[in-house]
Amino acid sequence: MRFLGRLVTRATVWAAGVFYRVEQAGAELPAGPVVIVTNHPNMLMDPLLALRTAGRRVRVLAKAPLFGIPLFGPVLRSLDTLPLYRVQDDPDQLHRNRRAFKEAVEALRSGGTLLMFPEGKSHSQPALAPLKTGVARMALEAEESSDWQLGVKIVPLGLAYQRKHRFRSRVVAGIGDSILVGNWRREYDERRGVAIGSLTDAVARGLAEQTLNLAEESDRRLVETADLLYARAKGWARWREREPWKERLPRLQRFADQFDWVRNHDPTRWDRLSELLRSYGRWLKLLGSGEADVPPRYDAGRVARYMLRETSALGLGLPVAALGTVAWYLPHFLTGLVCRVMKPEIETVATVKLLSGIVLYPVTYVLWIVLAASVAGAPAAVVAAVVLPPLGFATLYWHHRRQDVWEDVRTFFQVIRRPQVRETLSDQRAVLAGELDALAAEWMDESRRQR
Repeated sequence: MRFLGRLVTRATVWAAGVFYRVEQAGAELPAGPVVIVTNHPNMLMDPLLALRTAGRRVRVLAKAPLFGIPLFGPVLRSLDTLPLYRVQDDPDQLHRNRRAFKEAVEALRSGGTLLMFPEGKSHSQPALAPLKTGVARMALEAEESSDWQLGVKIVPLGLAYQRKHRFRSRVVAGIGDSILVGNWRREYDERRGVAIGSLTDAVARGLAEQTLNLAEESDRRLVETADLLYARAKGWARWREREPWKERLPRLQRFADQFDWVRNHDPTRWDRLSELLRSYGRWLKLLGSGEADVPPRYDAGRVARYMLRETSALGLGLPVAALGTVAWYLPHFLTGLVCRVMKPEIETVATVKLLSGIVLYPVTYVLWIVLAASVAGAPAAVVAAVVLPPLGFATLYWHHRRQDVWEDVRTFFQVIRRPQVRETLSDQRAVLAGELDALAAEWMDESRRQR
């Protein structure tokens, strides 16, 4: 059962890496005993992506009710996952946490790696939830029981999703700076509760540096629009370039902080700025620009060459993409159907899609092999078994490229049809860039004063 559990976990971790376009940032995990702490906005996807990023054997601490789920529970036990009992689940079982706590400390003392979710729950709030103190208490106790010679490090691993419920959306898995637990020794000896709170605060700051935290969920589109236009106004990105999410994340974080500050200090100014950003975003949506912006001018020759090159490439790949679409359309459709029927909360949508796909795609794969064998014999079955997986990935790549080309071409023709829109966008962009420059300067001044 242990082997089966590890096999299932590896397959599921791999599938999570296919579901999203994962961009890893930061340093490698340090050697020695490590506690990885991760934010928890996306149910099962969070631990899977954390395991993928860790790249080593990790013991996960998970809420106890998961162990009662058929099939899933036995797999968790086979992986030496430690159950945590929460008050909201069953207050009479809290005493059982002592055993899990002791096992976790022993794992650290043997140089192992733990994965914990200090928010204590999966949620869809726009910012980190207040952290529980369990991580700090466990890490400090492990050090104390080893005479502070263990060298335990807490490593923030932030997951910043672009659209967490969408297949093939982007996510940044950012590994932050290690927090050496031994630095809290003196404070822990003198005032244990204060040290636990202080270390928990340090963990919260580390996670905040690796995640996008918004005052309100509606700010997400606003910070993305601000970053999109500002990066191009400053020449940091080309007009039709779709930047990696990890390059955008630090800028999005700054805009989120600045917007929160101006909302609190000057609500009237915030209302004006947010309406300008919404207006700009509506124009971009009308033109179908996607993750890029509208150039102030188009070079007709360059556009023609681009269209010829890309449509030719798509045309050459069309037969393969058509075959792959036919082969893999049914599980793709059924996965979406399951989600529409179940109507899960947004933090569970990706998990439902992934678990459905883990069942439906292999079943479809086997059915195609059986069909090929029954129609054309064993050689055809072997060909189907070998060809179907790369065919699926080639089709996925083709559809990504088609979507980008379609956005570029559509935007070009929409601008040709509406030449006044380009002038409107240019005017709004200039105004917004000036507003954002002024806001950044004031926010920086305020930050320096507070230091």
